[in-house]
Amino acid sequence: MFSIIDDLWIFSKDGLPIVEFCKEGKIDKSLLGAFFSAIKSFSKKISSGDELSSFILKDCKFTLVSALKNDAILVCKSDPKHKEKKIHKLCNVIVRIFEETFDSSDINNWDGDLSFFDDFKDKLDLYFKMSAL
Repeated sequence: MFSIIDDLWIFSKDGLPIVEFCKEGKIDKSLLGAFFSAIKSFSKKISSGDELSSFILKDCKFTLVSALKNDAILVCKSDPKHKEKKIHKLCNVIVRIFEETFDSSDINNWDGDLSFFDDFKDKLDLYFKMSAL
């Protein structure tokens, strides 16, 4: 996909799926979103406000980055062998593109129609196609 990122999701702070770029669509996005939203909230509560930024499950690393002042969560799945700094740098680029396209009110007032995010998906596709040249 994006060289070091295998899969990418963006969820609302409540765990609703917004955008996905996945090799295999066999994962229940709603369940996944609820899981990441809950784990992010849980980590804040047990660590005096600090958020979990990544964790490893077997052979997958999940990196979590907040967007739009915590109104959205970006989740990237990658190989644990990739350096954390490199993954976060790429995640921050994705968040920047997302935040240039939307603001918090867009997410908070979103009616659930996924086509609302098509422009962002197109921008992200274009960015990664251009960076691969």
